[in-house]
Amino acid sequence: MKNIIDNLPSKELLIELIENIRTRDIDQDDEYIDITIASNGKDPNDWGFQTGDNSYSGACYSYHHWAIGSIDFQTDPKELATDLLDQLEELLAYESLEC
Repeated sequence: MKNIIDNLPSKELLIELIENIRTRDIDQDDEYIDITIASNGKDPNDWGFQTGDNSYSGACYSYHHWAIGSIDFQTDPKELATDLLDQLEELLAYESLEC
């Protein structure tokens, strides 16, 4: 049996994504942007992300599990990536208990 985390995007990939968003989209200390990472937890290459509004459309809508965070000028990409993966792992672990 695989670990749940093995079916999620890699931490390194999320760190790179967060770093890119932080350097590209955040201009000032008081600005931030929300990020959502989504997965069904079945394939580490099958996931989506979106920034800004977490509406019912966008790259995350087709996935069952969503992790939400915020990126600002001082965000530590490693910490946020860990938090997002922890959120997804918790949701997937809970789902596995429902069966």
